[in-house]
Amino acid sequence: MLQEISDHKRKGAFEKVAVNQPPASVVVRPVEQAVALESTIQKVWSCIVETDVGIVGLYGLGGVGKTTILTKLNNKFSTTTNNFDVVIWALVSKDYDVGKIQDRIGGNLGFSDDSWKHKSVEEKAVDIYGVLRNKKFVVLLDDLWERVNLNQVGIPKPSQENGSKLIFTTRSLEAWELFQDEVGYETLNSHPDIPNLAKQVAERCGGLPLALITIGRAMACK
Repeated sequence: MLQEISDHKRKGAFEKVAVNQPPASVVVRPVEQAVALESTIQKVWSCIVETDVGIVGLYGLGGVGKTTILTKLNNKFSTTTNNFDVVIWALVSKDYDVGKIQDRIGGNLGFSDDSWKHKSVEEKAVDIYGVLRNKKFVVLLDDLWERVNLNQVGIPKPSQENGSKLIFTTRSLEAWELFQDEVGYETLNSHPDIPNLAKQVAERCGGLPLALITIGRAMACK
């Protein structure tokens, strides 16, 4: 058998004997002890497992525990049975930069070499979209200060069809604007009572210290 192995080695042309390990589906992150946040974590998780919720927003002032909740959710995917292909974490922060967000997402998808980092925003978006459109994904965006154009980043919009999820934290009072963007003009104006009811829902979400904005459930306002 040793002689056979030796013969195979002599006849073969092995340029590579190993490749880089593919990125883990979930990168576990260090997290502080969650105090009095477990009920909120469970509420968000119930939204994640429901098929009619695609986007979840966590609103609250600085220091109330938004990042801790998001981190706990990220780590929960590594210990709880689920059918997602990849879980991606990206810090957005106040100095919003599409390229930096793409680099953080790309690192989770295996795009980490120098040639990819030097691509344009448009090229990176095509690469990211090309991978995520064939996966059931969860994207966690921490600390949004303004709207993020998903198409510009390359993130397919979560839907019931693809079963993917987008979860973000923000301290910005944009609940109503986000609500309008995601629900759409046609839906909001399909009945005269919907705009007023929708505003009430958005204002209630925006007024809580730590609130869930389950945009995927907006249709319930009808």
